[in-house]
Amino acid sequence: MTEPEEIIEAKIVALLADALPSVDVIGALSPVSDGEQKLSPDTYVAVFADVASQDLDWRGPGVPFTYSVRVAVHYANADSACGAGFRDACRAVRSTLVMLLGDGCSALDGDGFECDGFTLDSTNTSQDFAAENGGMTKTYNATVTGRHKKENYE
Repeated sequence: MTEPEEIIEAKIVALLADALPSVDVIGALSPVSDGEQKLSPDTYVAVFADVASQDLDWRGPGVPFTYSVRVAVHYANADSACGAGFRDACRAVRSTLVMLLGDGCSALDGDGFECDGFTLDSTNTSQDFAAENGGMTKTYNATVTGRHKKENYE
């Protein structure tokens, strides 16, 4: 069974990959094809989704869950010394995430998962010392609420 957090992450990765065609978008839970490695250049976007809380005291089809989502933009200074690339990538990420607010959260539906809500939380910007010649990182935090309708819970 595909876990809801895998579905959420894969949907967000696909949306961001469309919005940022020149930047690698990598999902933490997403596998790569056989023979490939999960590597990225200094500039990339990482997406993480995980269960934050279970909203009832039992697990089964239709039980509401809350999921935490983090989207981190890592931009190497060498890829845009003037900083415009970082700014543009952040704008593309934010506008994509804003599209998921309200009725837009239905874009995360699939494989038995039904999104009830998407909320943007705080952001955090910092220097990225791991990038060659330094860089910037901006992390967007979001909360997804939804239900998994599949009958085969394990």
